[in-house]
Amino acid sequence: MSLLRFGTDPFDNILRLQRALTRSLEHPFFGLGTTPSGRGVYPALNIFEEEGGEAIVLKAEVPGMKRDSLEVEAVGNRLLVAGVREIPSPEGEFRYHRRERQAGEFRRVFRLPYEVDRDKASASYRDGILTVRLEKAEAAKPRQIQITG
Repeated sequence: MSLLRFGTDPFDNILRLQRALTRSLEHPFFGLGTTPSGRGVYPALNIFEEEGGEAIVLKAEVPGMKRDSLEVEAVGNRLLVAGVREIPSPEGEFRYHRRERQAGEFRRVFRLPYEVDRDKASASYRDGILTVRLEKAEAAKPRQIQITG
């Protein structure tokens, strides 16, 4: 945890404090659900908008996970990605020399820039990559408005 350093400018001090509070609210349980090294079981992922703005795509790295252990849910403009990564222990007596592969549950919720059409949503899992494609809801698409009068 870093210490806040306050200077002589009161406005700068307030901004530093505000940023520190924002960080603590964004990660209120810092360290919980992570490993001693600070790395959790959260998958690395990218979220991007397709060319033309018709859909949002999420690609998450979830190697070695079973399709049945993943959950994807879209509600309004929110997307939930959750799962359980299980890594079986070796048989018999053993001693780790290095352990980087982590097991456990993860649950992430993302706010999307617009509402999506749940009926047109699709998800696939191939070669350790979960791909979720969410089309923009009709209500969120721009419409031409006729000018009268």
